[in-house]
Amino acid sequence: MSDNQKKSRRGGLRRNLSWTFSGQLVVSLIAVATLFITARALGAAALGVLALVEAYVRLIDLIFRLEPWQAVIRFGVRAHDAGDDAALARLVKLSLLVDAAGGALAGLVCLLTAPFLAPLTGLPAGTGVHYVQLVALGLFLSFRPTALAVLRIFDRFDVLARIDVASALLRLALTAAAWLAGLGLWAFVLLLLLQSLMDGLLALVFALRLLRRRGVRGVAGADWRRALAENPGFLRFLWNSNVNVILRQSVNRLDVLAVGALLDLRAVGFYQLGKRVMNRATKLAAPLRQVVFPELSRLWSRGQHARFNRMVLRMSLAILAVQLVVAVPILLNLEAVIRLIFGPDYAGAGPVMAILLESSIVYASGIILNPALLAMGRDRLLVRATTVSAVLMAASFVPLVMAYGVEGAALANLGFNLAWTAGCLLGFRHVRGSLGGA
Repeated sequence: MSDNQKKSRRGGLRRNLSWTFSGQLVVSLIAVATLFITARALGAAALGVLALVEAYVRLIDLIFRLEPWQAVIRFGVRAHDAGDDAALARLVKLSLLVDAAGGALAGLVCLLTAPFLAPLTGLPAGTGVHYVQLVALGLFLSFRPTALAVLRIFDRFDVLARIDVASALLRLALTAAAWLAGLGLWAFVLLLLLQSLMDGLLALVFALRLLRRRGVRGVAGADWRRALAENPGFLRFLWNSNVNVILRQSVNRLDVLAVGALLDLRAVGFYQLGKRVMNRATKLAAPLRQVVFPELSRLWSRGQHARFNRMVLRMSLAILAVQLVVAVPILLNLEAVIRLIFGPDYAGAGPVMAILLESSIVYASGIILNPALLAMGRDRLLVRATTVSAVLMAASFVPLVMAYGVEGAALANLGFNLAWTAGCLLGFRHVRGSLGGA
């Protein structure tokens, strides 16, 4: 690669990181404002109901729908770099079919199981089932993964950032309108459905338009079977990359449902408040994982292991530093922050939020190990680390909740992230060692 090409790559990576981080920072601030309004409007118990509805739908979605974006990037980068537009079109067609089939399956399962399983989570009989079924309708139009892959292959992270900010602003405005109008819980459930529809369709519209502008045509009529033949290992990579996500994100949803089943709606509200703040902290780092994955894949495939290792180390340290700068002042004044922002109904949520914030710091500091292991072709190792962590959390969750209440659930979450980060780090070091530390 020439010096000009290297400079172009570095400039593109910095630009993508800038767009992604700034966009996610704005989205996180908007999301905190939305959470503030929702918490004030509903109170702890009703916020718990909303959390259970969202967790149930998202859990079913995670289990029954495989997201193809990582596999499409892994194999699509090759077709794009080779200038093979027809091969890329076939891969996009395959990805759209995976999205459509997964969304239909997840939506049907959610609609059919809600009457039997939703009440077991602590949701109110009757209305709770209807809330779940309403939000589940958005699963039938879940095409965001394909859109993400296309936009990232073409380095249009700026488009993604603008879409996410616009979507977050619209939800904030509608949430404020519902609060000012004195609307009840049903209005906030409708907003969950609207958010799902926007996530599933907005990015796809821009991605398809970008494909046409770049000369990638004929996606609708492309032969998806040929895409499978051209990309051996696609299905294995699709499965392994998603098993890791399914295990991690299922834990992230199932724990909310378990708190509802074991404790009460107020405890769910406390836990959801902490999880939302935790998720905002980790989501500042999560998009960086998606930004660096294409570049890490290129570096590893070219044998540039030293540059690969430097990128992983620098990104991990930078994320840890940002997390500490943001989280430490909040942790030192947590109870006052909660009372000021969310109101007296959430007094006592400080310990839960503190543990979950610490958990987010642990996870975010190791988040770059995820795309690093995938780029190295060690998807099985990543699955093993996530599986062991999930088993440890499952074994400890109920005893910790029985002993410490909702704080025990937060401790189980912290244990999961500690085990996952340690497992990924050990795996990464093992692979480096097998290459002589390159």
